[in-house]
Amino acid sequence: MASTFAGLSIANRGLSASLIGLATTTNNMSNIDTTGYSRQVVNQTSVGPAAVYSSSLVGGGVEVTSVDRVRSFRLDQKYWQENSAASAAEASSTYLAQVETVFGSTDTSTISTALDDFYADLETLATDPSDTAARAVVLEEASNLCDTLNEASDSLTALRSDINSDVKTTVDQINSYATQIAEMNKQIAVATASGASTNELEDQRGVLIDELSGLVGITVTESDEGCLNIAIEGTSLVNGDNAKELECYTVTDTTSDQYGMYGIRWADSGDEFNSGDSGALNGYLEVRDGNSSDSKGIPYYISQLDDFTRTFAQAFNEGVTVGTTEYSGHADGVGLDDTTGIRFFSYDDLSSEELMASGTDVDAVYQNITAANITVSKDIQDDTDKIAAAATDGGDEDATNLDDIISICEDVNISGNATVTDLYNTIVATVSTDAAYAEDQYNRKSTRVSYIDTSRSSVSGVSSDEETINLTTYQSAYDASATMVSTWSEIYQTTLDMVDD
Repeated sequence: MASTFAGLSIANRGLSASLIGLATTTNNMSNIDTTGYSRQVVNQTSVGPAAVYSSSLVGGGVEVTSVDRVRSFRLDQKYWQENSAASAAEASSTYLAQVETVFGSTDTSTISTALDDFYADLETLATDPSDTAARAVVLEEASNLCDTLNEASDSLTALRSDINSDVKTTVDQINSYATQIAEMNKQIAVATASGASTNELEDQRGVLIDELSGLVGITVTESDEGCLNIAIEGTSLVNGDNAKELECYTVTDTTSDQYGMYGIRWADSGDEFNSGDSGALNGYLEVRDGNSSDSKGIPYYISQLDDFTRTFAQAFNEGVTVGTTEYSGHADGVGLDDTTGIRFFSYDDLSSEELMASGTDVDAVYQNITAANITVSKDIQDDTDKIAAAATDGGDEDATNLDDIISICEDVNISGNATVTDLYNTIVATVSTDAAYAEDQYNRKSTRVSYIDTSRSSVSGVSSDEETINLTTYQSAYDASATMVSTWSEIYQTTLDMVDD
């Protein structure tokens, strides 16, 4: 038979279970907007008779066995994977959009505008080659063209420096998150061993891993002790309560695409760090260091701009041959002062003589010219009479040589089947296409991240409607148990009064 006070004991268990349910529901609703919070649920079971061989026909009521967080580790893993991929695409898209701004479109590019203005002034000079004012304007526009190329290269270099700073900041963030996650693993292990709840600690750790996954591609595994271990490309970053550290160092190898930039290595072993193919860090490194048609980064676009600059300068100075037709360059013409052999474009304000003294091979000489250093030669800067418009001595009104130069600038294929305009527009189109592709990649991948995060929320998120129903349920259960406590108290009091009489 049941014990004398079994009814009161059962009612008290019901009160306790209902109170835990009410507290859990209240906790859920108060954290409905808390980032990373996982909905918690009460697990309870019925209590059997006190003794295995008891003759009681009635159980002992209800018992709360645990309060668990509702979470899907599989969805978390999927989110971390997709978040890393989307973050890499976002980093690439953000900086390629800025690269695109430097080059502009074929219609709005400052370089295209500077080229057009320069050509227009050459044509004006061709109508009156002896006009001193027109010569001064040509020098001014040529200098403006050089400055525009210099500024474009400087802007790309500055942008690369900004990305390099982002690399250092990101590495510091990775180290910080790894340390915090390891500490969380330690706290969770201690709490688990003592039988305390780890729900909130696990949520906080999950938020840290969410943030870490945006910085670098990670693989997360769960240990038997409840710790989450994290690896990057097969190398352990967090193992239990231990975290490895990354460090940045300045690359001094002049043959490396990373020369002068930050390299990354593991602090304990000195081994080079492999960022994999996802995460913001990977996106930064690709844009910062990419220098091939398969990996297009700022060095690649600088290289393309440099190639354009030196090709244009060499064609302008030395002339070109298309088929059997020869187009004279500036060095072939004659200035108002009857000088010849003068190069119009140089670098670092060198004179024609200094330019050509830098090598015996003409092509090798022009390898010294880049978008960052191109200038009008010192000869022309000092004396615009040296602008070689004429083809022969004493031809003050002769513009034959200048006509050839204008053709080189506007119509002639100076490289393969491409004119000067074609060459530059090809660079602009390449940058524009790459930037658009990066943006499209980011949009598609961020959509997947949002979808998976929504799926996580549907499992782990708090629903105000659902919690309101739970609140009503637990409140009704509490009221019922309280009524039973009161009823059994009256029964016991009546029984005691009967015994006293």
